[in-house]
Amino acid sequence: MTAGRANDAAWILLDGQAELTVGRKVREVLKRGDVFGLPSMFTRRDSVADVVARTPLRALVASHKQFNSLVAEPEVEIRFKAAVFDRMRDELFQLTGPTPAKSKPGATRKKS
Repeated sequence: MTAGRANDAAWILLDGQAELTVGRKVREVLKRGDVFGLPSMFTRRDSVADVVARTPLRALVASHKQFNSLVAEPEVEIRFKAAVFDRMRDELFQLTGPTPAKSKPGATRKKS
């Protein structure tokens, strides 16, 4: 998968490792069970990431037609979207640093 180019498949890694990079910075090492190519499959926009194999890979590859059939199942769609949101959350965390601790339930805010 190449940043700035149309992506015509979603990938589920069965074996091996690949690097997902954005702007030449490695954001994640993908391994067995990881999925990539989802954002551009949902939006039909160009990929924002490069994915390059670190080792020989085996993967399930779904075309747009196959992907659309998969996400017609609500549970599959939810899992795929959760994977997209998890990656976005991780990317945001890398850019902004730690988030403030959540307040405990029942705690009140101090008024100024």
